Amino acid sequence: MITARRVFKAVPTLLALQSLQYLVPLMTIPLLMRVLGLERWGLVAQLMALSQLALILLDYGLHLSATQAAARQPDNREGLAGLFGAVTLAKLLIGFVWFPVILLIAVWLTPLAPSDPLLLWALAAAWLQAHDPLWYFLGTEQTRQITLLTIALRLAAVGVMLVSIGGPDDAWIYFATQAAAWLGVLGVGLWMVKKQTDFGRKHLRGGLTLIHDGRNIFCLYLGSSSFDYLVPLVLAAVADPVSVGLFVAAEKLARAAASLLSVFRTALFPQMSRLMATSRQEAAQLFRWSALRVGGLAAAGSLLMLLSAGVVVPLLLGAAAVGAVPLVQILSPLPVLITLNSLIGVQWLIPAGRAVALRNIYIGAGCLRLLLVGLLGSAVGASGAAWAAIAGEVCVSLACLLYLRQHPVRDA
Repeated sequence: MITARRVFKAVPTLLALQSLQYLVPLMTIPLLMRVLGLERWGLVAQLMALSQLALILLDYGLHLSATQAAARQPDNREGLAGLFGAVTLAKLLIGFVWFPVILLIAVWLTPLAPSDPLLLWALAAAWLQAHDPLWYFLGTEQTRQITLLTIALRLAAVGVMLVSIGGPDDAWIYFATQAAAWLGVLGVGLWMVKKQTDFGRKHLRGGLTLIHDGRNIFCLYLGSSSFDYLVPLVLAAVADPVSVGLFVAAEKLARAAASLLSVFRTALFPQMSRLMATSRQEAAQLFRWSALRVGGLAAAGSLLMLLSAGVVVPLLLGAAAVGAVPLVQILSPLPVLITLNSLIGVQWLIPAGRAVALRNIYIGAGCLRLLLVGLLGSAVGASGAAWAAIAGEVCVSLACLLYLRQHPVRDA
């Protein structure tokens, strides 16, 4: 299957990059728990969730919509330069509007002052990550160099952090090193794009149009991803910081398998976007081929997580995190649920033009999840948040299947 081979061409480098996304927390969480203490780590965990929420707002879903646009014109130098300029300008405008709002929300949700280095570095890292140019290299099917660069810089940031954090007052270094790594990725990525497309200041236009045209994808991205990071913040409002810290540590582990498998979904998206525009039948064949293989791997990952939690959690996170073992067991179905939901939603419904319906599904399931976190979290702490996360993903699966049964995607 030629298209399948094109999908797998991008998988090795994307797998390395996605592995790093979870290798960094696994390398750092035990240190942070031990050096900062569980209570201070709980505050850092809240800021990690808050910075991810900020990333969702600042990125505006452009990593999806811009990848899709680039995939449709991979050999058009002027078109790609214009697209890169529009994306850059759009993100600058979005940051100008959202950053003060995000700062006020952060001050309201945490005990930190607006000038606290811990808070400022957390938000700076999110802003710089929002400008990650990976979307361009995904759309043009040339991910190897930018991926290797990202891995090198983020590992260097971990090395600096490991030797620099000596106590609770040094927590800001975690976010500062991440910010430095993303700044390096942005700088080199911009140089590579300029070399390939002659991108310049004249291409910084069309940002408002891109924001307007991408509003549906943004609403979908906001609805599908924001609730994952709102859960720790709601839990912090009804439980103690230690519960928040244990839940975040357990969820990082539980989402690791799904995250590793997401490289297949990331590599698949440009191909599905092309096929949806030319042949729905071929797109359906590629979707079934991918769902059977990637879904099967995800199911195996969920089973392995359930059976090995008692050994893996203390080994990776240290003795201080032993309370996360039952949480990982509760969250073990997440890899298969997240994988299937993403395949149906991102790989099928979005290319088929059903982003609005998918957005509504995610928002409804997310609101239910937060309600359950508030109710169960206040009663049983972190385990209540874990059960709420599972319930939310199950609701997305059922709603997507019901929607497709009532509104099947047919050939254009």
